[in-house]
Amino acid sequence: MKKLNIIAATLALGALGASAGPVQVTAKVDSVDVMQGGLRKVEVEVVQPRSLHARWLSDPVDSARRVVELMPGVEVNYSSAIDTTDLGNDRLQLNRTLLIQPWDSGEVVISGIAIVSGIDTFRSAPFALKVYTPDVDTMTTVHDMMPEAVQARHFWDWLPDVIYNYWWIILLGLLAIAGGVVAYVLNRKGGLRNVFAEAPKPVPPYEKAIAELNNLRVRQLCEKGREKEYYTELTEILRQYLEGRFGINAMEMTTPQIKRAVYATVSEKSASTMMNDVLEMADYVKFARMRPLPEDNTRAFSQAMQFVENTKPAPEPETPAKDRKEARR
Repeated sequence: MKKLNIIAATLALGALGASAGPVQVTAKVDSVDVMQGGLRKVEVEVVQPRSLHARWLSDPVDSARRVVELMPGVEVNYSSAIDTTDLGNDRLQLNRTLLIQPWDSGEVVISGIAIVSGIDTFRSAPFALKVYTPDVDTMTTVHDMMPEAVQARHFWDWLPDVIYNYWWIILLGLLAIAGGVVAYVLNRKGGLRNVFAEAPKPVPPYEKAIAELNNLRVRQLCEKGREKEYYTELTEILRQYLEGRFGINAMEMTTPQIKRAVYATVSEKSASTMMNDVLEMADYVKFARMRPLPEDNTRAFSQAMQFVENTKPAPEPETPAKDRKEARR
């Protein structure tokens, strides 16, 4: 009881400044109770003449030492910057905050915060702290071991470090290789120009047949004694025309089958007769090895040309300008 009264008396003194003099030092602690190793804030106020240059003993001795012992077992963990206020009459007020950290348990009496000016030392009134020790498990009971922690794993956890750390470089390399392969393949096929070029518009069956017939006539195969080759190409032109114009699969049909299909499909019977004559003459030349006369060759070509002309699609009626404008809308 007597010891607590002494502590209360010292705290009361801590609220008061030091005795009157050129320098007055006051220190106030925010709380008396503190856990061992805990922090307590101390507000320090110094009133001194303007011309006086004082040194705080709570400052670190050098820059390498961050913690200063205020007294054995009590350290200054932090010192704030000094806040200066001009009081007039050539007097200054210096305010500073300290964080002190006691390490010894029990009642600790701090002799005060000291300021040195010249050969004189000015100190605040002493103040006390009641330091508690933390509760410690004495291990009087046996505790079970913690269960094994199960950490969730992802697929990237199984990757080697070189892939996990440099995946973006590997990805760029793979893209570069893929681009090189694509460029090589496209270059083999004629380059990018052929890839992005527009597909040619299909030639209508009539125009294609007329162009191929004219080309066949210019080559003059019969004049060169190549009648079989001449009739083979002539009938092939007609077969392709029938397929493109009427949808008749003439390339896979025999001559009788083609005759029946043309008769059933083509409305103009004279055209069917011309087709029959050309096919029969071609069969004689190709299979019976007959040597046709020049007028036979000319007649077969004229009949083939006339058949294509007589069965060409009718021209579409021209759409009036007004209707085309409405269609575009």
